Amino acid sequence: MEIREILKALSIQTVLAHYHLKPNKNKMVCCPFHEDKNPSMQVYAETNTVLCFSGNCKMNGKKIDK
Repeated sequence: MEIREILKALSIQTVLAHYHLKPNKNKMVCCPFHEDKNPSMQVYAETNTVLCFSGNCKMNGKKIDK
């Protein structure tokens, strides 16, 4: 199986659930890429991506797609 096929087969919600991350009512989760006490990562299920808004995160402002 190629990476493109894996990305098509898995939803971002499936990946988040695997890591025990559940979006809150605002579709936010605590970012796994930095120390996070309050959810700072937005989940975009429609595009299968997430985006961290924390200035403390090395992934800040970068679209992450699984």
